[in-house]
Amino acid sequence: MDQISWNDFEKVDLRVGTITEVHAFPEARKPAYKIFIDFGAFGIKKSSAQITVNYAKEELIGRQVVAVVNFPPKQIGKYISEVLITGFEDANGNIVLAQPQSPLPNGTKLM
Repeated sequence: MDQISWNDFEKVDLRVGTITEVHAFPEARKPAYKIFIDFGAFGIKKSSAQITVNYAKEELIGRQVVAVVNFPPKQIGKYISEVLITGFEDANGNIVLAQPQSPLPNGTKLM
């Protein structure tokens, strides 16, 4: 594993946001959702996430997630993903979302 400096870590802007909308993304090569996340003062941002195995669309609404908000936008088919939602692979290689243990204001920075 490559080591990074503290300065490198500080460049990654990880923030908490609340999922406000989830839509099917049938055009994606792998099963995914189109997700809209409220980051408070940073606004509503779009993302695509391959989390369809562990999460139904309905259960994601209102859930807080941790996302990298300072990557450049990424084109995924005809969709532009603005943030990267973080998570961990489970034993089957499916993503389990990284989430705060307690509710936080949208836009709170991970320290």
